[in-house]
Amino acid sequence: MNPHRTITRSAATALGIAAYVALSAVALGCGGSNNSSTTTTTVVAVFTPDTTTPLDGSITMLSGTTSGASVNVRVTVTQVASFFGTAFRIAYDPAALLFNGMDDSSSFLRAGVTESDVLFDVNSANTAGELVITATRLDPTVAPPVNVTATSDLVILNFVARQPIAPNTAQGRLEFADPKDVCDGSVFPCGPVAVTWSGGNLSAQ
Repeated sequence: MNPHRTITRSAATALGIAAYVALSAVALGCGGSNNSSTTTTTVVAVFTPDTTTPLDGSITMLSGTTSGASVNVRVTVTQVASFFGTAFRIAYDPAALLFNGMDDSSSFLRAGVTESDVLFDVNSANTAGELVITATRLDPTVAPPVNVTATSDLVILNFVARQPIAPNTAQGRLEFADPKDVCDGSVFPCGPVAVTWSGGNLSAQ
């Protein structure tokens, strides 16, 4: 064992955890999804993004796979240099939509690192109709920031329509809510990265 590396990694990990705490200070509490409600299976859900072709320097919701009333919404990143981590909120109508879980297995943050180098968390319990999501690397000396070029998945969210939802109505709206931040991992507690955010609408008919 190299004692110098152990000390360096410990300090860097502390920095990464501190950055995570700063990102998600308003999101304290354990994450999870609410699977207590049932939904009709006679409707087919479709997600329509506000921006079908993501802009450079953006975090954009895009459509994923659909199965009946269940639809995957991809939270993607396009052309963002030094992407280390992010914390953000997504607002939705809980009477119309059931949040059914988050998948981070294909996240670009996982590329080339181990499970212990990343942290993904979703909290749907604190406020009805609001997800608080954290997706970040923890140690910039071991898992450095990612230069994201092509549109890449950050996380994938699954929603189930509880009822028929007409296109472009408030019931199916998914949008990024404040506060929301992206960090580059360069300074304590967070080196901010400017991005644009784009949501969309879910319909079910």
